Amino acid sequence: MLENNYLEYLEKTIEKYPDKVKRYLVKQFIQNGIATKVVADSKQLCLEGMETIDISEKALTEQLLTCIHQSKRACYFLEKWEFVKDYKYSVIFTCDNFKEVLEKVKSIPPLTNCYENEYLYTSFVKPIAYNSEGYSFLKFNLAFAAVHPLTQEEFLTKYPFLVVFHEKGELIEFRFDVLKRVFLSDRKEQTIYADLIAEMVEYFKEHYDCELNPLDLDFMVNVCKRDSDVKLIAQYMKLPNGGNAQLEVGNNQEYVLPFLGELRSLLSDNQVELEKVPDFREALEQFMFEMEEMSDYPWIELLWENEIKTRSIRVKFVFNYMNNTYCLIQHYYSNVLIGMERMNYVIKYIVSHRSDDTKPIE
Repeated sequence: MLENNYLEYLEKTIEKYPDKVKRYLVKQFIQNGIATKVVADSKQLCLEGMETIDISEKALTEQLLTCIHQSKRACYFLEKWEFVKDYKYSVIFTCDNFKEVLEKVKSIPPLTNCYENEYLYTSFVKPIAYNSEGYSFLKFNLAFAAVHPLTQEEFLTKYPFLVVFHEKGELIEFRFDVLKRVFLSDRKEQTIYADLIAEMVEYFKEHYDCELNPLDLDFMVNVCKRDSDVKLIAQYMKLPNGGNAQLEVGNNQEYVLPFLGELRSLLSDNQVELEKVPDFREALEQFMFEMEEMSDYPWIELLWENEIKTRSIRVKFVFNYMNNTYCLIQHYYSNVLIGMERMNYVIKYIVSHRSDDTKPIE
């Protein structure tokens, strides 16, 4: 893609970022000497021989666009940030030849001093590599374009699809964001993420001779029974009697799910009294066992609570997404936390607890 067209995709993408992200990027540009809000003469607008962009007296979006227009360093920073930012969705896989594939990925040289315009396609063609301690990344840039049917406004977006290699757990994770409906036909709208995942799985099979196997995350349904650090805050159940139930903790501070969690609390609080009616107690315990162990769970929501509530991590696990064998992980938006740390934390938790289901509950 021509550089001018690429920069237009970049600008249109930035315009649609949430204000939280825009403020973060402006702050990073200032800290890295790319931009300044301090009014100064032209001789002062320089840091170690590099031009610094004056963004004083400009609105938030204009501050970012001015940097992109006038500074290559701003574009390079944005392109690198796409590797380490947080994404909305992820899917986790394993593969038998992980180390062999990782070696091939690490042999791809990262881009230096050039834009990613030659790596922007309408399908998965050629990735850009990046390495960090314990992680290796491949970024595939997809170009989406559309025209609003009523206003005739043109929409462009640079859509990164990230593949993350977690060296410690030998896991391969896909990371991607929400794609706005304006870019999708009615037919594609319901299946877009499943289609992208399927295309990337095929890409790995073709280019890396790698058969990706979805990581079984069913154990996460029971993980909160063993670990008090994570809370089950919502779940959708397909009951053994054919009924369905969606349960949420709501605002209660103890994170007790309706009816099942409350029944469990009642059993615990009234052990002495229930010992006098063993048949009734056994019937209650059998009912709870059947509801919990024999139900299917299309999705659950888990919470890793922090003392500072705005830093808590909330994640939804959608099992057998779109009738596929993988679990789609949905990372909820945070007004405070920016970066891949939340996503990495969830992966590290999964790695450290993936064998828990083979251990008896104490």
